[in-house]
Amino acid sequence: MAYAADHRNDTSKAIASSTTEENVEILRELVHVVVDGQATTNGKNECANLLQKLEKKGIVTIDELYDRFLKEGVDKAAINNYDGGSKERFLVDWLLPPHGPSHQLYTHKGWDYDYSQEDDKDYWNAIDIKQSWEVKKYLLEKTVEKIYSVSQARAKAISVLLYNVHRLRDIQFNEYSPKKNYLLNTCDEIAEYVLQEIDDKNLRSQVHDLIGAVQKKQAELTGPITDDFWKELNEPIDKLIGSIGFSENGLVSRVLSELTQTL
Repeated sequence: MAYAADHRNDTSKAIASSTTEENVEILRELVHVVVDGQATTNGKNECANLLQKLEKKGIVTIDELYDRFLKEGVDKAAINNYDGGSKERFLVDWLLPPHGPSHQLYTHKGWDYDYSQEDDKDYWNAIDIKQSWEVKKYLLEKTVEKIYSVSQARAKAISVLLYNVHRLRDIQFNEYSPKKNYLLNTCDEIAEYVLQEIDDKNLRSQVHDLIGAVQKKQAELTGPITDDFWKELNEPIDKLIGSIGFSENGLVSRVLSELTQTL
């Protein structure tokens, strides 16, 4: 799915005040490759080019990714492929989310969603999906950690926040249908991983109240969705991540600025 420029720039606007322009571009691309994956015809080329950028900057190395594969357990064919010298093919094949008629089927169900429970996929088996997603999460966290020089806990919080900023915008673009259940836990994950890392009590309280408002509206998704429902749901989302086209007006920019401060 190709998003409008406003959507694709959400990540850039959220982090623009807290790192270099070059790193903003890398992170923006990385978030959309990780979350959307092979959603465009040129998906594999985009992924390969991004990996080259990361390697040149020393942000993440193939060895780090390979070690992660070994720890997670990886199919022998992939190991043989890597050992055969085709590093780019190995990375592209495993970093990209599984390609199918709807990329959101594979990558939008949550940061900690266990894809190994799903064995009825038409295009990819559950183990391949799970391993690919674990590696992509690791890549995003490692990149955030290196760019901002933050702790692993902060890097994870930032990664989860950026991932769910994307999913919250998908709520507005998709209007839930036909993937109503995919996006229900967006604010649950922000509450679990991000709130505890916000030291500013007033900012933490504001974020807490907004994600609570989103969760309350999501809990009402049992009947027809009315115009009033969207108005009441969009209001807290817009305050949290910024309205479409004005993403920098959301609280995410302030949260990212705090989380990326080095001690």
